[in-house]
Amino acid sequence: MKVSPEGKFQFADGSRARFWGINVASTRLNIPPRQIDEVVQNFAKAGLNLVRLEAVDNRNCLLGATDGKDSRHFDPQYLDRLDYWMDALRRNGIYYYLDLLDFRTFRPGDGVLNAEQLDRAARPYAVFDRTLIELQKEYATNLITHRNRYSGLRPIDDPAFAMMEICNEHGFFLYPEKLETLVEPYRTNLLGMWNQWLRDTYGTRDKLKAWWGLWQGSMALLPAEDPFLGSVKLPLLAPPKRDTDKLDVLRSPARIKDGVRFLYLVQQSYFKEMYTHLKTLGVKIPITAVVSNEILPDLLSVANTCDFLAGNWYGEVERFDSRTPGIRYYTNRNPLRVDSSTSLAPFTAALRWNKKPVVIREFATSSPNHWRGTSVPEMLAYASLQDYDAVLLFAYQTNLAPNGMQANALNDYAFQCDPVVWGNYAVAGQAFLTKAIRPAKTTVTVTLPEDYLFGGLTRAGNLYRASWSHKVRSAFSPPLNIMDYLSPTDRSREEGQLVNYLTGKKANLPVRPAAVYDGEWVSDTGEIRRVTRGGRIEITTSRLRVISGDFLPNRIYDLGGGVRFTTPTPIGTLMLYSLDGRSIQTSQHLWVKMVSRAENTGQQLVPSAENSISEYMLKMPGSAPVLTYGKPSKQATMLWLNPKQKGENCAIAMWMQNGTWEVVLKRGKATVACDTPGITGKTFGSKFETGEDVQEITFKEAPRLTATPRKVETMN
Repeated sequence: MKVSPEGKFQFADGSRARFWGINVASTRLNIPPRQIDEVVQNFAKAGLNLVRLEAVDNRNCLLGATDGKDSRHFDPQYLDRLDYWMDALRRNGIYYYLDLLDFRTFRPGDGVLNAEQLDRAARPYAVFDRTLIELQKEYATNLITHRNRYSGLRPIDDPAFAMMEICNEHGFFLYPEKLETLVEPYRTNLLGMWNQWLRDTYGTRDKLKAWWGLWQGSMALLPAEDPFLGSVKLPLLAPPKRDTDKLDVLRSPARIKDGVRFLYLVQQSYFKEMYTHLKTLGVKIPITAVVSNEILPDLLSVANTCDFLAGNWYGEVERFDSRTPGIRYYTNRNPLRVDSSTSLAPFTAALRWNKKPVVIREFATSSPNHWRGTSVPEMLAYASLQDYDAVLLFAYQTNLAPNGMQANALNDYAFQCDPVVWGNYAVAGQAFLTKAIRPAKTTVTVTLPEDYLFGGLTRAGNLYRASWSHKVRSAFSPPLNIMDYLSPTDRSREEGQLVNYLTGKKANLPVRPAAVYDGEWVSDTGEIRRVTRGGRIEITTSRLRVISGDFLPNRIYDLGGGVRFTTPTPIGTLMLYSLDGRSIQTSQHLWVKMVSRAENTGQQLVPSAENSISEYMLKMPGSAPVLTYGKPSKQATMLWLNPKQKGENCAIAMWMQNGTWEVVLKRGKATVACDTPGITGKTFGSKFETGEDVQEITFKEAPRLTATPRKVETMN
């Protein structure tokens, strides 16, 4: 596989390569071969075509136990399991994706000075220290050139090996505070590189002093600082802890600009060296390095050296508070009610630079968030609109988790038994892979001049919110005044600039400027509607209908083309997909599924105490079995498919609140599955009652899509 001139993954036959997959991480890979086969076959049945084998260098994994003398030798059993995974995936027609530097614990036996004082993965030391870089090359060589005992292939020769990462969430800019507490001798070595760069750039101390100028009434270059004595300090890039810290001379704009550029160049040099080493070994597949998602100079260092960009998006993650050890905190908010620059589309759109493919290699809204079921349709919508090249859910649990949770219960970053996420993931994948949702018609190119890009930890700002409606990409440019449209600080000013840009003659984009304020965003294809204040997303295409988020009882939602829907369930996702490739109106094979909520038995997510770090705390995680709280209801969940007929003879009706159900309609027959027995239902006029088993119901060949609701209300 390679990258085409158009900036897309491409197979050897010239066809486009696109992926919908999942992550299996570190210790979760260490399971018996028989179980590996079962899991991989499950992936194949779900239509997944890519699995990221994540963090194999984690503790007690490929590089052995934590008490080992060095990290240069592979654990034989773990390597055997890893080989089996790669071969099983290949045999089942699924590609795999490998990382190099994830969580490796460097040890004294590696020849690493003060190894015990380095964090896992040696952030950021591994970017600039010669010993650490050579160890990474050695590890990469050993991993991708060893011969798999099951397939007989080396990974670099394996056609199932699709893409790889040099490093995972690494670099200088993701954790800038680490630069302030570097361990020796690494601190002195990096300062030496910095001062050498200043000497090469300015030639004399006087020129450096003149260029940096004044800051807060004093010279930005301190009297004791001289690059020829190696005494110029790096800038402080981490956010100041106090207002007075903002005045520190180490935060002067000129010092920051030079510091960011220097670190960017060092980081870029590291990526180039690792990339060249991998290509020299014979790697033919696309390579990336993963840094931050939104810090622009960070991303540029990857865009200039690697084949594609990759990043993450999380709608909800666990948080911890040192005051209450062991307690996990959550916001438990609906991600669809947020459309800021840190929400899904803008945050991930910052990954696109020039003509480079984009991979969302991790995404999730984690349990116990009540709205996590919205993450799949939301990702499907905007990964399609932005025309991303791969999407991978994080993650799939196969054994006992480090926090003690079994694989048959809901857990953080584990969706294998989550009906509200895994339940829709397969069909969402088919919709993505077959382009059921069209990519955006128009592209907004954010041109980033040098002064702006290197002016600090510059982040993707409000202009990237145009990604709710259009494709967005970034490009580095010569000096150019775009500050009328982009500001890294003032949110209200940014919003006004975004409106001006979207309505200006230069942009000429078919977008509602009011969306910046009211949060109702419609894609330029007309297929995606995001109602931020209503906490809802709707997708209307020829072969697909989706509505997900918050629902109001007694409201009828119009999804276009005669498709309408109402439900007593307050939170959920309904997906309707044509399995035969025809339009919804002409299809003879329709798949319909609705999911709502799911919790562990005994789970207790309760409001947290005042002054806590988040609104909710997980008092009890609970255990299996997973509950969906389905129960009979007076009001039915109803789906209409035909605008011409009247009455209540709808295509599908389920007198149930919450729960999960699925109906496949195919040429006069309905196959019904519901996780709640004893629920009354109806399909094309034929009544049924749900039971423990899947049911088949035969109905008369009805007019394609049946009735119109008595009243249709438009909801904002």
